[in-house]
Amino acid sequence: MSEKFTVGCGAVVARADGKFLLVRQGSGYWGGLWIFPGGKLELGETLEAAARREVLEETGCDFTMQRQVGAYVSYDPATSYEKQVVLVYYRGEYSSGELKVGEGVTDARWLSRKEIELKAAAGEVPAILLRVLDDALGSRAMERSRK
Repeated sequence: MSEKFTVGCGAVVARADGKFLLVRQGSGYWGGLWIFPGGKLELGETLEAAARREVLEETGCDFTMQRQVGAYVSYDPATSYEKQVVLVYYRGEYSSGELKVGEGVTDARWLSRKEIELKAAAGEVPAILLRVLDDALGSRAMERSRK
């Protein structure tokens, strides 16, 4: 088992038209894949501050933070990355900024839920991020309450 741990913070940022902010990761564990903007927590930084900083650095956009979506663990022993990542995501609404391709990413776009699902089916979005999106939208909580 890996003894290295990383904490990453990110955000599921929505626009009024129902589209979500995603970036194509430049390198690393999810290099080349579409993900919600986010990155490593820096020493002395709060989780919320890390999420906001990463969104700004990667996309040029700012958002109004609404709530913490959840914490998720990502680890795949089949990769060359010897670490386990704890990902903490926040839900927010776009508030300002012009979309740009920023630090550590090769593309940035506003995508609909359907577009995200299609990219996930094609292997371009990590499966865990569909769970994050469902949790951000409250879909999983609604399904549980119906049972």
